[in-house]
Amino acid sequence: MARTWEIAAVCCLGMAATLGSGTIRAMESAEASSFVTIKFDGDGACDARNNRLWLINDHTFKTIATTVRWRAAGGKVLSEEFYVSPQTVKEIGCAAEAEILEAKFADF
Repeated sequence: MARTWEIAAVCCLGMAATLGSGTIRAMESAEASSFVTIKFDGDGACDARNNRLWLINDHTFKTIATTVRWRAAGGKVLSEEFYVSPQTVKEIGCAAEAEILEAKFADF
């Protein structure tokens, strides 16, 4: 009977390892754009028409090169590429509107 429990424990550990590696493979095959988001911070308003703008990377181990276009109220349209480290939040500045144009995993 003890041998049956050993076999069952080994099988369970094998399944857990397989599921964990599947999760990592799923993260690697997902699009970079699915991990980056833009956030406007209403509590940190710059003025009556603009809020603080943040870029968030939720990926656990990859840096994402993200091109963002934003515009402050009454200002010109700006576009810039940012390299956002894994699981970090980067402040871009103040804006009334913004969008992510492109996101790709960094090549380093």
